[in-house]
Amino acid sequence: MEVTLEKVLERIVTINHAWKLSREEFGQDFVATKSLRDTKSSLQATLLREFPDDVYLRVASDSQGHDEIMYSVRLKREQEVNGRIKRDAEHLPQRIAREIFSDAEIEYFLNYESK
Repeated sequence: MEVTLEKVLERIVTINHAWKLSREEFGQDFVATKSLRDTKSSLQATLLREFPDDVYLRVASDSQGHDEIMYSVRLKREQEVNGRIKRDAEHLPQRIAREIFSDAEIEYFLNYESK
């Protein structure tokens, strides 16, 4: 089965929604909540690594609403996902990005706009 930008993006959005519901219902330390968060992060890593011409990272403008620095996984072109126009592929906490990416990868993904 071929991995496409659209399929990965749809999965990220779906998993993010399920993660938020699980977090609200069972808490952030519940095993399923953690698994959903990790799955979303893994899919975001796939998106950034496999589709570098289509996505990049930006420090999220709404980071101050969180307890930590958040990245927004940005789309270079709008995509329709589940009937909604998306300009991003959800947020990725900086601490998780540091676990799954090298420093060089993070710099590369963040420096898209200066290229």
